Amino acid sequence: MKQRPYRVCHLSSLHVAKDTRIFYKCCRSLARHYEVTLIAVHDKEERVDGVRIVPFRRLKKRYWEMLTASLRMFPKALRVKANLYHLHDPELIPCGLWLRLLGKKVIFDVHEHFAADIYDKPWIRQKKLLAGIYAFWEKRAAKRFELILAERSYAPHYAALGARYTVVLNYPDEPFFRQFRILNERPATNLFYIGILLESRGLLHIAEALWILKQGGRIFHFHCVGALYSSLAHKLESLPFYPEVKDQMTFYGRCDLPEGYRLSMNMGIGLCIIKRMKNSEWSYPTKMFEYMSVGLPVITSDFELYRSVVERHACGRCVNPDNPKQLAEQILTLADNPMLRMDMARNGVQAVTSYYSWKSQEQKLLSLYERLSKS
Repeated sequence: MKQRPYRVCHLSSLHVAKDTRIFYKCCRSLARHYEVTLIAVHDKEERVDGVRIVPFRRLKKRYWEMLTASLRMFPKALRVKANLYHLHDPELIPCGLWLRLLGKKVIFDVHEHFAADIYDKPWIRQKKLLAGIYAFWEKRAAKRFELILAERSYAPHYAALGARYTVVLNYPDEPFFRQFRILNERPATNLFYIGILLESRGLLHIAEALWILKQGGRIFHFHCVGALYSSLAHKLESLPFYPEVKDQMTFYGRCDLPEGYRLSMNMGIGLCIIKRMKNSEWSYPTKMFEYMSVGLPVITSDFELYRSVVERHACGRCVNPDNPKQLAEQILTLADNPMLRMDMARNGVQAVTSYYSWKSQEQKLLSLYERLSKS
């Protein structure tokens, strides 16, 4: 009798199906060894790169989404009849516990330090209450699930809970980014950003840096790939100098990873200006490594963790994320030194290839899956 393939199912009620970590790293890597289904936010059912994608509808009201996600996800998950389920959102912990009661193996992928992240989210009002509720579910997840941590800095917290965990860092899939790599001269006046758009991602300060540069007679253009929410758009438009720089800011909306990085081929500097928060200082920004992979010099926040990469490998500059004047100065420094930018581009690519490639993390993911599939 032909042996049934080992089935795994990734679940996310919050992330889009083609999320960088979930789809482009985890699911595509696993699809070479297992039968993989991904249930996530998407507009249709389809098979991409060996991964079967099943659509899940995300609700507009975030609190309602948090309350109902597990109830709506559970029947979809059951229909897959997987051997192992891999959760990517904290609101799906109850769904994972129900699956464990049915004898299924469950992995909880901790993308962020969720407990700390609650205090960084501006839309959350009852922060202390929600943190207490999350702590209740987190303790149960730590005892009943295998955990994957996206950052080493989360390890002490989960070790204290007695969790079994594997650290799988968010390093870039270096071969994937080669198609977008340019190491020759790029248009230095084009600044690039890709990712989630929140005020904490420095958008307002970037706009101010553009204005400062314009006051000095230098025109730069900021190209942004990501969804600009109405509340942040309103804050941006309320800046007194915004009318003077709005034509220098282009927003493309959310794009799939290949589409976004195709745009990067016409950019000169990658920006990763993240404000100081509980969850940001000790978490690697994925986009920093992606910029390095495609040969973009980077300007990042001057956090110790970021400096350990950027300054060690001489692939960019670090600035105070609350100082637009300093940001403007570093943009100007890189723009006026083409040889420096090209050296930084080569250094960044070399660093990713040697130290920060997904290949090393992929092996840890596959080893965990192999152990669980045989237990």
